[in-house]
Amino acid sequence: MNTETKISRTDLIAKCDQYLNGELKKSDLENYASDLIGKDFFDWDDEIISDIIFQWDSQEINFPINKKNIELWKHQLETEENLLADYNLWNVHIDRQKAICEKYKSKWNPINKRLMVGCSTDLLSDPLNGLRHPKEGIITTGWYIWSGEWSDNADFFKPICAEHLLQEKPELIKYLGLDVGFRFLIGKDNYEDVWYDEKLKNV
Repeated sequence: MNTETKISRTDLIAKCDQYLNGELKKSDLENYASDLIGKDFFDWDDEIISDIIFQWDSQEINFPINKKNIELWKHQLETEENLLADYNLWNVHIDRQKAICEKYKSKWNPINKRLMVGCSTDLLSDPLNGLRHPKEGIITTGWYIWSGEWSDNADFFKPICAEHLLQEKPELIKYLGLDVGFRFLIGKDNYEDVWYDEKLKNV
């Protein structure tokens, strides 16, 4: 006689922890999800569990299994807050860009997400600064983003594909539609300052 397999959020959180601790690989989670879906008698507690299991089983049409996304799935299981789109989909930030531009009276001047942004090596410290010069060449956006104090060292800024900022600092994306000449400063407790600096257009 077949018995029903019951999956809880605790079960999936444990799998997330095992992945984050290096005990499981991507293929292990894919196989785990596939095996569950293939069972004749299988039940899960809620829609979040169902959604995550199907995402793990169908990587080609869903978010990839990686460290950041596993952290986000774990967060969703614990809090019901789904941040996967914010950290993976550029287009969900477009309306936010337009809102920032309207708020600070800037023309919306979007960038190609596959072009380069100059970033300091540490984007985890507060505050975060950003400014937009006219772009140089065909692979840059003109954006420079840094944390802490500015440095003139040649290696202070490293080129990074703008799209890669999604999984590092998605809260930055809404500012990247600001026009050439704009600057921003963001920090703790939702601090935000955006202003226009004419001198930036002449650099």
